[in-house]
Amino acid sequence: MSTRTPRSTRAKDIRILALALGLTVAAAGCGNLTAGGATGEASVVVSGDAPDPSPALSVGESTPWSAAGASGPFPTDHDDDDPEGELEAEFSLFLVADDGTPVPLTDGDVEIRIDLQGLAEPEVAERIVAAGQYIALRIVFSEIEVEVDAGLFIDGEPVVGAIDIDIDTNLVVDKSLDLHIGDDERVVLVIDLNAASWLQAVDPVAKTVDPQDFAGLIAVTLR
Repeated sequence: MSTRTPRSTRAKDIRILALALGLTVAAAGCGNLTAGGATGEASVVVSGDAPDPSPALSVGESTPWSAAGASGPFPTDHDDDDPEGELEAEFSLFLVADDGTPVPLTDGDVEIRIDLQGLAEPEVAERIVAAGQYIALRIVFSEIEVEVDAGLFIDGEPVVGAIDIDIDTNLVVDKSLDLHIGDDERVVLVIDLNAASWLQAVDPVAKTVDPQDFAGLIAVTLR
């Protein structure tokens, strides 16, 4: 004579099995959340004219710049004769991975308004990124406006007012890095606009600065 399992017991066994399967699926799902690998955090601040960093901290190099009657790069240590005024800019930021893939650090353009002397350094980006090696910080400028109040002299003559950096559409600036971000590591990059340097390249009559002179003297350092 065969023994039959009561219906209530079979139902209970089915519920236990379903619960076990559910936990297995949930655990697998949690594993997928980290399937992308280790991550770190990248933060970016901007300075109108940061003090020169020590060579050990420098991770971005400025392109040499020269113009008639002057040579650069110019010193960026602050003194009383540095130009005074404000800079407004709109730009987006990307870290470039060692395989050339751009990793967005901003959701579209960010807008900043900072003093030319670097007295304030606003944070413009903070993003979780994959741990690994990065070879450049890409800055894509869509607009730059400069207003000089005092302290800028070209050939001994003061230059004040609006200074134009003519951008047709976008100005793409890649600053080379040798940056490794480890698992759970936070890095802070400083975009030094070096205003006191590229303002020396201004045309005092047209009050314009060539975009390539501006781009060449931007530096990126690791804080």
